[in-house]
Parts: sequence; C-alpha cells; structure tokens
Amino acid sequence: MHDRIRQLIEELPANATYMKMHVQGSSETLALIRRVLAACVQHLNLGAAMLNDIKLATTEACTNVIKHAYKFNERMSFDLEITTSEEVFVVDVYYHDPDFVPANIPVPNLNEIKEGGLGVFIIRNIMDHVDYITESDSGRVRLQMVKILKQQDRSGGQCA
Repeated sequence: MHDRIRQLIEELPANATYMKMHVQGSSETLALIRRVLAACVQHLNLGAAMLNDIKLATTEACTNVIKHAYKFNERMSFDLEITTSEEVFVVDVYYHDPDFVPANIPVPNLNEIKEGGLGVFIIRNIMDHVDYITESDSGRVRLQMVKILKQQDRSGGQCA
C-alpha cells in the first residue's frame, strides 16, 4: 500500500489542486482550515462523510500542534500544504517541535477511554497513510496524511 500511495503522489496530474497556507498556532485558525479544506475539494464531489473525515483528521493534527508542540503559544505558526486530485488527497503539516519523537506517541487504551489522547489514533484510522518525518537537527516535523479517494466505499484508515 505504501508504494501505491507514493506512486499516486509522484504521479499527480497537472490539474491537481495545490494550496499552501501559513497559519497562526491558535485554535481560532481551525475553523479557517476546515473551510479551506472544503474549498480545495469542492469540485471533486466527495460526499459529506469523506469530507468530514478529512476535516476531522486535519483538525486533530492541527490541534495537536497547537496544544502539544506549541502549548497554546499563539505567536508560533505552522504551515499546511494541501494537494488534491481525483485519486488522492494529501495534507502535509509542517511545524517546529524539537522534542517530538513519533515512536513515543502513546497507544490509547480503548477499554479506559478518557477525554484527550485519541487524536493520532483517530487520524490513523481515518487516513490511508500517516507519516511523521522529523529533522532532529532543526526540530522541524512534517506530518503527512494521505486519503485515497477512488476507494470511497472503503471505510477506515491504515489501522483498519
């Protein structure tokens, strides 16, 4: 599956939609991000469920940046890159967190669900591919989330 996703990204058609935004690390930006996501895929007629899944995964990712990486410091900012085609939807979130280690993300105990701690779990179950790439020398993190659109009848993400 990983090779298929890599191929879809590398072979994006010339008419793919690409959007980049630089946003303040504030929870007030989340509504704007959701509206931009909807605008980027409006021409694809994804359906409400698919669009809501993509918005939920992206909102969870951005919330994690704001809450965990930036500790609600509104002076911090991060970048979002959104690329869409009829086959694939890609969201890359770039932010700074020198202490982040992807392997240290806890796996939630679903038998003892509490508020919080489910964001990455939700993202991984919605999206078809989720990858954290860290640059230890600069502290920059890239979170890449990919949803394959041609398989709309398929539910769940990479953990399904």
